[in-house]
Amino acid sequence: MAMHLRPSLAGAVVALLAVPAAATAASPSPAFTQALKKCYVSAAPGQTEPIDIRANNFMTFAPIDIFIDDVPATLPPGSNPPTADANGELVGSVFAPYMASGQRFFTLRLTERSKDPAVPGPSVSARSKVTALSVTSSPVRPSSTSTPVRFRGRGFTDRLTPIYAHYVFKNRVRETVRIGKPFGDCGQFSVRRRQFPFKNPHTGNWTVQFDQEQAYNPKALVFTRLKIVVSRKPGSRS
Repeated sequence: MAMHLRPSLAGAVVALLAVPAAATAASPSPAFTQALKKCYVSAAPGQTEPIDIRANNFMTFAPIDIFIDDVPATLPPGSNPPTADANGELVGSVFAPYMASGQRFFTLRLTERSKDPAVPGPSVSARSKVTALSVTSSPVRPSSTSTPVRFRGRGFTDRLTPIYAHYVFKNRVRETVRIGKPFGDCGQFSVRRRQFPFKNPHTGNWTVQFDQEQAYNPKALVFTRLKIVVSRKPGSRS
């Protein structure tokens, strides 16, 4: 696909000298036409939230290089190479970086490819955050299933929707409790609750699924799970 070059500086000067009364406006710099989200979610390697990209003021049909923290970004499978359209606009998506734990800032940069490697093309960049989708409980092994524990989580970025905990045993949900609404850009929560909200849970392997759907859905759009093993000691009480 042909790449159209910008007028050279010398050509611009000649035009100004030849027609001093004519106003010659500089080409506008590339710009995002849609702001990035404040935070993106990283669930697992290869499972990170897409970053929707909308930008303009590129040269017509110019190839665009996309970088995250100066490293070429990962494109969705089957994507065409990023290229501006006939209006100099770029629309597409890349994957947010992977985070194993915690959260951090990252920089997304779009750079118009130059024919001269020594002369970088015009670019635009923006910052956002990425967070690992996670839930932890402390202490990990409380003295009983009714002992209060601290549940902490992040990655629930719909700040208007509550977070729910679904207690699942043998593939059946036994109870669902409302945890509360997330806070902060990256959808965090921190609550102190009994490990189990009901008495005498069955012994065996339990799964507590945290998501933002009121009804239990094993295929929720965004969820993470805690595994809890319930056992009985002789003479112990839950």
